Amino acid sequence: MRIVAILVVVIGAVVIPTRIQKAYGQVRSISTSQLVQMIGVNVHMRYTDGAYANSTNVLQALRFLGVSHVRDVMPGTGAPADMQARDALRRMVFEGIKLNLIFSGGWRPAEAVELVRNLEKAVPGSVASVEGYNEINNFPVAFDDQSGLAAAVAGQKALYQSIKGSLDVRPIPVIDMTGFEMLKDPKLTYGSSLEGCADAMNVHAYAQNGQQPSIWINPEKIEAYKSLQQVLPKVITEFGYATMPQSGWLVIGVDERTQAKGLLNGLFDAARSGYDKLYIYELLDQKPDPASKQLEFHFGLFTFENRPKVAAQAIRNLVQVLGERESGSAAEPNRPKPNSMLPSNGYFHLDVQKPERGDPFFTLGLTKSNGTQVAAVWRETMFWDRATGQPLEADGITATLTFDKPCDSIKVYDVLRSSEPTAVSTGGVVSVVIGDHVQLVECVN
Repeated sequence: MRIVAILVVVIGAVVIPTRIQKAYGQVRSISTSQLVQMIGVNVHMRYTDGAYANSTNVLQALRFLGVSHVRDVMPGTGAPADMQARDALRRMVFEGIKLNLIFSGGWRPAEAVELVRNLEKAVPGSVASVEGYNEINNFPVAFDDQSGLAAAVAGQKALYQSIKGSLDVRPIPVIDMTGFEMLKDPKLTYGSSLEGCADAMNVHAYAQNGQQPSIWINPEKIEAYKSLQQVLPKVITEFGYATMPQSGWLVIGVDERTQAKGLLNGLFDAARSGYDKLYIYELLDQKPDPASKQLEFHFGLFTFENRPKVAAQAIRNLVQVLGERESGSAAEPNRPKPNSMLPSNGYFHLDVQKPERGDPFFTLGLTKSNGTQVAAVWRETMFWDRATGQPLEADGITATLTFDKPCDSIKVYDVLRSSEPTAVSTGGVVSVVIGDHVQLVECVN
């Protein structure tokens, strides 16, 4: 996990004045299946002294969510924990789970290729991507008699060359390493291209001070890659909130409901900002911590005992509402995306009437394969009181949402509550109360 201690101005929101018609000139639009396939989760199958020792529970949790993408470190070949992790990952791929495998300091590129090749032989398409070193600022790398940043760069390039030099695994995208930007070493610069290093940009995003995620997940270019002239896919390989309520600064824990809000909003922030994948950190609380002393043991979507938290239920509800899952890796970094920008009068627009204070509103258009339109609308007003360590509930703001054509039925969903609609009506116009997390409005024809 990486801690970011930089405050950033919110980018990518539209501030609504007292009254505005057709507030959004452009609405980003993707398919519902694409959004579902964006969702991944981090696991730690080498951790055999905690919750991940039970691979059956891990698979049950993934089935509960309806999520089929996981991120984990490449397991080694010697220690019992490595062999258990290998068996668990192999079991996952036979269950239809797709892997993003992290290249670690103990691996050689040729060994990584062989692991990927064997998994692909067992289940074609099981390896969604291979990722470079994880957080080299926290976990220094040694490679080819080098150490530190130079070793990480050399290892990343060697990994890329090994994958792309092997015909049978060449199509698998290579994601960049993380943590190099935290070292702030002027000797490391990609220049204008990631050629020879990676197919996709990579970042970790943890909200600071119990804040909403849009400050850290926005449409602007990732700061660490600002010199690139290439148009490349970008992924978030770690993003999360811990459920250990705290006050203070930097990465602080929140309650379960606030975690759920933050994860939902972060997923939709990533989608509207053009990210291809978001891996939530993490699936399970790693170990029991009844005294609430270790923040790291509270990032799970499920408790140590495998109880789904509010966030797990919300993701399950979201997947059920969107209603379409694909067996393919529709959102992998090396595949072109059907993302587009549609004029608001060709999809939907908002008419907001509210007090004089400004609030950022966000939108995302979703389309099912049968043509059904789904509008996602939300605000990101403060939902955690950093000073007191208590949740905040924002007053809802009523907005009128108008689709571009009449609907046989309009269904409003709050997946934080249920997979069933909270309201049903007909026509092309609906009144929606927008709070501090995503609401879905489905136009069925």
